[in-house]
Amino acid sequence: MDTINRRQFSQGVLGLVAGAIAAPVLAQTAQPPAPARPKTFVLVHGAWVGGWCWAHVAKGLRAMGHSVTTPTCPGVGELRHLLSADINLSAFISTIENHIRSEGLKDVVLVGSGFSGVVISGVADRIPEALSQLVFLDAMVLDSGRSVFESQPAAVTNKRLDEVKRVGNGIAIPPPALASFGLKDPQTQKWVAERISSQPVNTYTEKLILKNPLGNGVPKTYVDCNAAEFPPLAEVKKVLRTQPGWHVTTLPTHHDPHLTEPDLLTNFLTTI
Repeated sequence: MDTINRRQFSQGVLGLVAGAIAAPVLAQTAQPPAPARPKTFVLVHGAWVGGWCWAHVAKGLRAMGHSVTTPTCPGVGELRHLLSADINLSAFISTIENHIRSEGLKDVVLVGSGFSGVVISGVADRIPEALSQLVFLDAMVLDSGRSVFESQPAAVTNKRLDEVKRVGNGIAIPPPALASFGLKDPQTQKWVAERISSQPVNTYTEKLILKNPLGNGVPKTYVDCNAAEFPPLAEVKKVLRTQPGWHVTTLPTHHDPHLTEPDLLTNFLTTI
């Protein structure tokens, strides 16, 4: 009996020692948890900017384990050298469609900021099978058969058309004053000022033509950035709140939160 007790005691001590040795090894090899639901984001820039405008948001989403692409449409951003009268709304839509096709992307959360709400509407009309969600980030929404210039307040459209004639050589809308972006940080102001470009005017004059109902069956979320009024979208937001088939939410940011409040926008997008 005494022999058995010694054996049991020895086995118990060995077990405790082995556990003490093994525990640190397990702790050292533990990996950080992966995101619950990694997503594929395609972030589409608005007017006067390029894919560069999403840099901070894209970095944050990728750090969380999501897949992110930020294509640039012709005539703006790093492709500003291609600016011409031939670049229109259809060219922008085809650029994003071909990007998604060429990259073989599926279950895409397609985010359109500002003007590019019109672009993502056109993309959804063509390739809904590649998309899981449309996110209109304080974005323009058009009925089929209408252009951006026709849907903005007349005063805004007339002002921009005048600028096209006086400054844009008849083919481009000059960028608005930097102050209109609501940027507070001097470093961000400099970053934007060095990259902002004119917008091909025919992206605003060409009518959006859809073969299917808006969204083409893809779930639609409208994000109303309501920290400051943005007159070109006032009527759009009012009408959307009365239409079925939309999830409308608010974000307490300026019109371009990817520039002014990127961290807040990054965290919000993970909830979509």
